[in-house]
Amino acid sequence: MKIRKLNVGEEIKREAAIIYMDGITNTQNIQENILAPLLKMTRMESIESVIKNHLSIIDANVESSIDEFVNGLTKGKCFVLIDGYNQGILADVANWQTRSVSEPDTQRTIKGSMVGFNEQLKVNLNLLQNIIQTQNLKIESYQIGIESKTDVALMFIDGYVDEKVLKEVKKKIKEIDVTYLLEARVIEDALEEKKTLFPLVFTSERPDVTVSALYEGRVVIIVNGLPFVLIVPCLFIHYFQQPDEYNSKAGRFGIRIFRLFSWVLALLLPAIYIAITRFHTSWFPSPFDKKLFSNSDTMLPFVWEVMFILFIFQSLLEATLRIPKNTTLLVTLIGTITIGETAVFAKVIHPLTMIVVGVNFLTSMHIASGGLWGALNLLRLVFVLIGNFLGVTGILIGFLLLILYMASLKSIGVPYLAPFIPFSLREMKDVIFRGDLKGLINSKHTYPHKENNDK
Repeated sequence: MKIRKLNVGEEIKREAAIIYMDGITNTQNIQENILAPLLKMTRMESIESVIKNHLSIIDANVESSIDEFVNGLTKGKCFVLIDGYNQGILADVANWQTRSVSEPDTQRTIKGSMVGFNEQLKVNLNLLQNIIQTQNLKIESYQIGIESKTDVALMFIDGYVDEKVLKEVKKKIKEIDVTYLLEARVIEDALEEKKTLFPLVFTSERPDVTVSALYEGRVVIIVNGLPFVLIVPCLFIHYFQQPDEYNSKAGRFGIRIFRLFSWVLALLLPAIYIAITRFHTSWFPSPFDKKLFSNSDTMLPFVWEVMFILFIFQSLLEATLRIPKNTTLLVTLIGTITIGETAVFAKVIHPLTMIVVGVNFLTSMHIASGGLWGALNLLRLVFVLIGNFLGVTGILIGFLLLILYMASLKSIGVPYLAPFIPFSLREMKDVIFRGDLKGLINSKHTYPHKENNDK
């Protein structure tokens, strides 16, 4: 903390001081727009007159609270004290170092916007306001944290937003009581009604996806310091909608069905493979049964082969995310040689197991950009164990129970599987396939709530 002492006024000399935090303030701005005008000041009637007649800075106001003074300093503001007054001037001279706007790492698109959010709240608000130029866009500011107050912005479009969702989100945000806020997971936990495997809050790094969500009647939460936003309500089908579908003609009818089928394969393919090797080899002709299953000369049982390869693939994924980028290729080659050649050649792993798990891993990548990845990894292992002990019948029963469990989930009071459960024909225009863009733009979305379902 720096204190610059000076004398102001010519008729009556008064001692004054400018207090600021070095490193997060623009000292040139302080010198030109605050210090220089104060030194040239000849007279003053009040603190308000100093701001009105002398200071050439936009954001300046009178403060008398010590708490506001301390909070202002930590946010890059400077405080001007003048002897004889029990108030001071708090002026915004922050100079935060920011990362330039760049392409988002997730939800990438071949055709469309290449701009992604960064860690600064003001920059993210600027990106969204640049796209949504309407007076109906509302932004409400909150500060979360007792020791360190983090700025949080709540955004919605008046006339489009679901009022029940908005009311519930405001209530839950105001109830957050933490010492500090560094991760959005704190807000996600507050917004989720109960602990569950599936994400009930959608995250996005793309301004265009966020704008579409706002016009769909959803609420957006932006946290200072995080390069993504939170969107509620979150429905299961949202994870299968990608920006490419709205920027190009291709994939309008079949791409979402393909992604849903890929999710089912990523969830059940290893389990079905294990169930067949254990209980249902008779489904195949005798030559195939003997070559692929009965006469297998690999060292491990099929279930352990699948578990081993899944473990290796997950290790490779973790390694490529954590290590320096220039060593990613080396790690990938080592993993390919170890698994693809050595393990099969040494008869540790059956070649068909490699194919099945490889296809399974590729299909899981189709939804890796969303929040379903963590739930998929755990559920895949659960279904592998079910297939090993209960066969295909157990897998089908387990999948039905999973659907019933998902149907019981709600995101801010909205059923997670809507508009499938409860079924709404009106809302199916942008679910299985992408409807006509003009029709989608000109129609409002509606969301079912618990009150409607209980009646």
